[in-house]
Amino acid sequence: MLESPGLAIGSRLWETVGMDQGIKVGQLVVPDGSVGVYRVVTVSPDGETADIEKFDVAEQKSLSDPLRTVATNKLAAYQEDAKERAARIAREAVTED
Repeated sequence: MLESPGLAIGSRLWETVGMDQGIKVGQLVVPDGSVGVYRVVTVSPDGETADIEKFDVAEQKSLSDPLRTVATNKLAAYQEDAKERAARIAREAVTED
């Protein structure tokens, strides 16, 4: 009897989750081995390196000059958790005029 090797049933989901979409300008990232959130300022034409700047998510502003030529394989997408998202939305609601 043949057994399935565990292939994905839905190819659309697999493509979305399983394929790397690459780092994009404006994306929030967390560099490997660093503390804090950074925003991608530029990405090299080959996609191998990026310039990033420290970013304050709550204030939505840059905090430093860019770090140059950081390897993109050392950058992970920033994931805001539910508590952080709720606090940010509450702050934005209060500051909107």
